[in-house]
Amino acid sequence: MTPEFLTTVAESAGRVADTLQSLPFRADRPYDPRPVATVAAEELAVLWGVVAALGRPLVVDTPTKAEPLGVDLAGLMSFLQLVAVLYHGLETVPPVLTVSAGRNLSATHLIARRVRDRARKEAIGSSAGS
Repeated sequence: MTPEFLTTVAESAGRVADTLQSLPFRADRPYDPRPVATVAAEELAVLWGVVAALGRPLVVDTPTKAEPLGVDLAGLMSFLQLVAVLYHGLETVPPVLTVSAGRNLSATHLIARRVRDRARKEAIGSSAGS
């Protein structure tokens, strides 16, 4: 993967992680999901653009080896779509979605941090090898 790809992925995942860090979900109080849903939709578009422009498979490095960053990135993009669609138009998370919101937002935050850190590490390795 190119240094530009890795940098874009790290920055985008970082924006997701930062947003979720700054707007933590708490089941015991009202939660406005609109800022998180907006960032999820925006960053999904950024990531889809960079994946579409990659010019090679994202997840398979060789016929016998999966690309860990690609697998994690695919997972992050799935969660971003879920968050963007599920919480679209909601002013607050309704009680019926409280449990799943906690799980969804926590999992999205976790994988965003993992993708950010992995892409940063690979970008450093890529620039050191140049």
